[in-house]
Amino acid sequence: QECFIDPPFRYRTPHDQIIANYEKADGLCRAAIAAHPDAPDLWIVRNRRIAALMGLWKARGDQEAFASAVAEANAALESSCPPGTDVVARLCVARQALRADDADPKAIIKNFIKAAGGPQASGPALTAASLLALDTGDRLLHDQYRRTFLDKHADDPTMWTATAFLVDRYHRYWQYHPPFTAGWTYGRRQGHFLAIGTPEDAQRTFQAEFKTLDGETVKIPESSGSKWTVISFVPSAAGNGYLQRYASFLAGRPVEDVNLIAAVLDDDADVARKLLEEKKKPDNFATLLVPGGIHNPLVRKLGILAEETRPNILILRPDGSIAVALSGLTMSAQKGSVVQNVIELHDEKLVDESLARGDLDEAKRLAFAHAPVEQLRPPDAPRNWKPKKISVPHLRSRAKVYLAMGDPEAAHADAEQAYLAVNSAAGYISMRTEELEETEKLRDRILELRGASEEAPSPPNSSPAARP
Repeated sequence: QECFIDPPFRYRTPHDQIIANYEKADGLCRAAIAAHPDAPDLWIVRNRRIAALMGLWKARGDQEAFASAVAEANAALESSCPPGTDVVARLCVARQALRADDADPKAIIKNFIKAAGGPQASGPALTAASLLALDTGDRLLHDQYRRTFLDKHADDPTMWTATAFLVDRYHRYWQYHPPFTAGWTYGRRQGHFLAIGTPEDAQRTFQAEFKTLDGETVKIPESSGSKWTVISFVPSAAGNGYLQRYASFLAGRPVEDVNLIAAVLDDDADVARKLLEEKKKPDNFATLLVPGGIHNPLVRKLGILAEETRPNILILRPDGSIAVALSGLTMSAQKGSVVQNVIELHDEKLVDESLARGDLDEAKRLAFAHAPVEQLRPPDAPRNWKPKKISVPHLRSRAKVYLAMGDPEAAHADAEQAYLAVNSAAGYISMRTEELEETEKLRDRILELRGASEEAPSPPNSSPAARP
């Protein structure tokens, strides 16, 4: 088993060492199979040999290795093995079947799932089916098995590596993209979509213990005080400066509802303390140590990449659930304030939920807290003080509240301002986005209602709803 290197170390292992490990695993497994052909747990060794041979096939295009893998897989399926332990063998046989000239990919993949238990298919089987669909370029089939897996197994500790891959923004963005997509807007589109505020489409909880520099235990989310918690995983206490950029964003929030934490993937408190003392400008957020460093199970759960320059970001909702986990791959390519985008889109969701249940007072409280109508200069404000710029999610929220209050004029003003901002962003990447479609629909609906309001006769002594 030691021949198979766990992520993220696998991603930094030299190619020749990967090949050597696969060859070593193959040799050890062949020897074990020959020495103990009737062992009741031989399926474990067979699975490892099949995985090693398929690794050689993938890593260097070794067709002989793949043929040996198929032969081993057929031998494993012909032997008696415990239910559910044949996924690796069936995956190998399915890949062989997909290579036939007259192959029917959908039928092969569906038969694979049927043999794995159909509706009761295990997490490994669903993951394998989603990968087979990726191999054949069937986006709908991949999404079907991906969705089923995430709905059933996203929080299963034995499937953390698979979950981290399936929800990774960078991988999701580039799946099924044609080569050279977007022309000269290639980088703009990638940066835009990797920074949007949409949460990950999996329900995942988070429970972890960190250490302070003094050795005290900090439990998250228990210690978060029902606030948003943004954790930047860094290789050393020197950090990468990413969290510092959110100081003005936090200062502009109407309440202190966001915790920032730098989590060091090195549990040497003395080294961390020395690096913090050497900083010319102290951090305005807490620094905690991850027990075990890069070997902590959290690394596998969150798909963390141990890079020197790329932050790995985890955003937890106030209830402690994971809003989104962003790997170093995503953070190296996103262009925007992804933490702000995630939190503010959730602000808008809360307003929408309040309006949906008819709680206008709560919707007004939330909307006008984040988007005040008047912003007065504080007595102790610095000379360069400027009013807070209202973000697009908060403008849309206020527009919806104005509409519910019966003030279509004010609603239209906010909706139009939001539309212009979103339209400008869409123009920058040369494509219509879902956010543009939604904002445009909101603006047009308000325009329609405003027109109907203007055409209707006004009752005597009527006046528009008072604004806060």
